[in-house]
Parts: sequence; C-alpha cells; structure tokens
Amino acid sequence: MSPFSPLKLGELELPNRLIMAPIKTSFGSPNGEVTFRHEAFYRRRAEGGVGAIITEPLYIDVVGREYSRQLGISAYQQVHGLRRLVDVLHESGTAAIAHLDHAGGVADPVASKKRPEAPSAIKCGITGFTPSSMSEKRIEVVIREFAGSAKRAVEAGFDAIELQFGHGYLVSQFLSPLTNARNDEFGGDWESRTRFVKMVLKAVRSEVGSDYPIIAQITADERVNGGMGIDDALSLADSVVEGGACALHVVSGTITDSPEWYYQHMRLDESSNLNWASIIKKKVSVPVFASGRLGDPAKIRSVIAGGTIDAIALGRPLLADPDLPHKMTENADADVVQCGACLQGCLMSVEAGECISCIANPGVGREFEQHEIAERVKKVVIVGGGPAGMQAALTAHGRGHDVVLFEKRDLGGQFSLSYVPPGKRPMKKPLSTLIHWVKQSGVNLKLQCEATVEAVTAERPDVVIVATGGEPSRPNISGLGDYLTGEDILTGQGKASGRVLIVGGGRVGLECSELLSDQGHDVTVVDQSSQLAHDWETITRTLALESLEEHGVKIMTETRLVSFSGSDAVVEKHGQNSILGPFDTVVVAIGNQPVESLGRSLKGNNFEVKVIGDASSPRRIIDAVREGYESAIDI
Repeated sequence: MSPFSPLKLGELELPNRLIMAPIKTSFGSPNGEVTFRHEAFYRRRAEGGVGAIITEPLYIDVVGREYSRQLGISAYQQVHGLRRLVDVLHESGTAAIAHLDHAGGVADPVASKKRPEAPSAIKCGITGFTPSSMSEKRIEVVIREFAGSAKRAVEAGFDAIELQFGHGYLVSQFLSPLTNARNDEFGGDWESRTRFVKMVLKAVRSEVGSDYPIIAQITADERVNGGMGIDDALSLADSVVEGGACALHVVSGTITDSPEWYYQHMRLDESSNLNWASIIKKKVSVPVFASGRLGDPAKIRSVIAGGTIDAIALGRPLLADPDLPHKMTENADADVVQCGACLQGCLMSVEAGECISCIANPGVGREFEQHEIAERVKKVVIVGGGPAGMQAALTAHGRGHDVVLFEKRDLGGQFSLSYVPPGKRPMKKPLSTLIHWVKQSGVNLKLQCEATVEAVTAERPDVVIVATGGEPSRPNISGLGDYLTGEDILTGQGKASGRVLIVGGGRVGLECSELLSDQGHDVTVVDQSSQLAHDWETITRTLALESLEEHGVKIMTETRLVSFSGSDAVVEKHGQNSILGPFDTVVVAIGNQPVESLGRSLKGNNFEVKVIGDASSPRRIIDAVREGYESAIDI
C-alpha cells in the first residue's frame, strides 16, 4: 500500500492517505468566523497535495470556547465563512473535514464570557477556574448542540466531520475517572461514563444521515496516573464504531494533565502514538490513522506499506512544509522541510495571544502576502550563516536578487547548538533542511571566510544584511579565574571536570546543567531571578526541570554570585552571604550580547545596511528566522 493510494472513509474517497490534523491557528474573528488568513493558510496546505484537511477545532457552543480567536460552528452566521473555506479546499481537490469540539472544563471564561462547564466541578489545571457541574438538562442541550453543529457542517459543504472524543476535552472528561465524579447515569462505572459519548454520536448520526462520514478522535492513553489507558481506548473504539463512526483518529495525552503528550514534545518517543494506533487497528474494522511527530517521509512510506495504520495525520509537519505530499510524490524527500517539534511558533505564539508561526517556515500565517520577483535585481551581501542569515539569503535569492553570503565558520550559527542538549535531537531536522536549501539555492557561499569591511565593500552591494549573531556575555565577578561559557560546553570546545558551578539559570544554563549531569558531574546552578528559563516554552521548561531534579542538580534561585575565594563561591540570597564549593569548573551562561561591530563600521557607505537577529538583540531562533525573512522581503 502506498501513502498515495485512495482511502475510503465511509462513502467518501480520499485521493491519498495524508490528512492534515487539527491545528489551532488563532486567526479567527471575535465572533468565531473565518477570516481571509484562514482561507490563505488552508489554501496553501491544500495546494501542497494533502488528501484531506481537518479544520482547527470548531466550538459547538460558546460556553465550550477554548481561546478567543477560535473558529466556531455554533451559529448560522458562521456558516457562510466556513462554506468559503470548504470551497477553497475543494478547488485543490482536497476533502474538507470539520472538527467539532467543546472544551468543557478547559474552556476559557474570558473568551466565552461564561463560566466553564464540565461533568464535575473539578478545578482546571490550566485556566485555574472551577467549572460548573452540568445538569442533566444542560447535558441534553449540549448533545443537541453537537447535532446542530454537525448539520451546519453539512450545510457548509464539509465532506465529513470529526468529533473530538479525546485529549481531555468535554467528551473525554465524561469518560475519564479523573474528571468525572458524578453519581447519576453519566458517572460511576465505564458503562455509565460512556453514556454521553454514545448519545452525542447517536444524535449526530441521526442529524447527518446514515451515509455521511463521521470520524472519532480518541485518546489511546491519557498518560496520567488514574487516567484512561489503552484498554479503555479499545473499549471506546468498539463503542464508537458500533455507533456509526467510519474511522478513528488516535492521539494521546490530555491538554491539562499531560500536555507533553498532547503536543507530542520532542523529548517523547515518537513511535508511541503509532504503536497504540496499530493495537486499535487490529481490533476494529474501520480505517485508523494517527498523528504526532510522524512527518518523516521514509517513515510515512514504511508505516503505510506495512499496514500498521491506514493513514497519517500531519499537523506541524505541514506547517513546516505544506508541499510535503508533492515532494514525496516526486521522491524529493531531501527537500522536505522537517519539523523539530520545538513548539516555539505553534504553541508559544498562540499562547501569547499571537497567530501561529513556525521556526522552519516564516511564511506561516502570512500566506495571504504576495511577494513577486523584484522589479530590479540588487546585489545583496549577507554576513553570517546562522538562522537569520540563511533565511535572509533564501528569501532574497527567491525574489531574484544576486546574493553573496559570508560565514567565517560553517553554516548553522547558534542553531547548531539547539540539538546538542539531552532531549532536543529533533531540532537537527529543521537545521539540516535549512542548510540543504541554502547550499542548493544558488546563493554564492563564501564559507570559512571572514567578512571584513573591505571584503564586503569589494562586492559593491546595494544592500548588506548583517546577521553576525551574538557572543557570550562576560561576567565581572571578583576572584573569578578561568571559566567556561555555555557555548564552550555545548560545542564541546571546553571540557568540564569534577564539581561544576553554573552561573545563570536561563535556557543555555539549564541545557548545560542537564548535559553535564548526564555526563555524571555534580552540578549546582545559581541565578538571580525567581523563575528559571523564563524565555522557554512552558512544557519544555517543566520537563527540563524534572530531569534536573532526577539527576540531583542543585538549583538556587534569587541567588547572586558575589565573588570567588579560590575554588569557593560566595553567594548572596535575601541579604545573607554564604559559601558554596569547592568547585572544579565554573560555567558562565548569563546570556549573549550582540556582535555588532561590523554593522557599525559599514554604516555611512553608499549602500543600505540592515542588522538582524542576535546581532541586533539576542532572542529565540524563531525571531531570527522571521527577521531574516522580513529583511529580504523589503528589498
């Protein structure tokens, strides 16, 4: 079987077995209506050759709205925009699947302006609110809302619907003993806890007819003590297939209790969802597909050919590269831009109230912009082969400019350190692809070549983009002798010995701490702030801190390093000094400062100078990539 063999979902035939999974874009209007950004975003994915697209979650009742810019299908005023969206997908021959959801106790009362509701009044670990326990009358209303929303999906032209029965949202809150403490017919034993899901499915099936395709998304394992596991998932699979589901979409984790599994964090074994889905497939007679870090073309081919599951649901891989399906059909696997599962753009941006973005694809969320070939070809010199410089080179070259890129070492810059720490190996994927594309692009690369003012001006540029990155900040600490920087540790240029003191509890400091503790060192971290690695995505920080605790790393927050006396460190906390030590190695990781001397020296010439990325202000990879893109688009 090939990934590009047709797939039947009930009466619906998909042209291939690559399906876009639901992704929260945060493009919606205040009223939950489709915007032009949705149309452009989904059009781009449809043009890439995916067989079907499952929309982002559509709330079926405003009480179940999860975030302020979420799309809705709870009212007829939203149908017109959804119909436009369906038409966009059909233009490319892509099937449109509506994902219907009620967030239950996870709903955001700020977005809905209503108190969240759930099976039981159990406080939500994300919002901090305690939902109201749904009355039997309210349960009946919500069941009708599911059915009514399914009817509106049909009227909007959707080819199928997917019902969210997993991931810790309302329906699975009825299923899980952790969130259902009811003592009526909807709580208690498994049969009672499944009553709600059966009633929802029956109502929806009754509304859309016997032949209309209904997919059920189910959680294989909640990955939390006391929660549902694979045996529960198998029982649920039987029930929903018997109730009329024509396919199953297998996921894992919950949004509240195990978000690392919900978002399929890079630290996790990427084969888990696939293994659970294969177990479920053996039990049911309908197609089964899985999602979660399954974007590697070779793995996709192997999984489908082996019959492990029937289709692959791709979320973040289609953010990173919408053309993944087309590239696979052309056997151009090396050209696929692969996701590193970093969560910087697809989670952090949305959580911050911004629209979705991606470190591997700065065009995400900007698909509506039209960037034609430049009217006048310019000579563009780029200094620095890190993420900002490489992206600037690709974008400028793509617009038809004559591009020269100077890099005094090899391509990669600080991005090359991103996959070195434990648990971050997947970050090598987007870096490798970016380097591949730069080398294949036709950009004039001058590697192992330092860009002096004379070398740059000799190119007679119209525009110079300075992306020289940053360098470790130097401390001013009395008595501090030889020390290593965080960069020394991550590059392997510096070797630690014995007991290690790490000065700085930011991202780099914690990465070095975990790496060194993995190597068997006794590590102590001191930082002046009260919160460590505040610039990190929450799940990544939580998992890193758990790992450091397991390794016995001693972390001292709100602690200032005052001085050194020999190998002992004098620290101050809450006005009291104490002595730590002795230490054999000191690692300083207090952040970076811009390398900006070249940018200053080049100004005043008869060409435009742009300073971007860490050379302007040290930040995240996603910021560097975005600035590289924007700096070249403006030329």
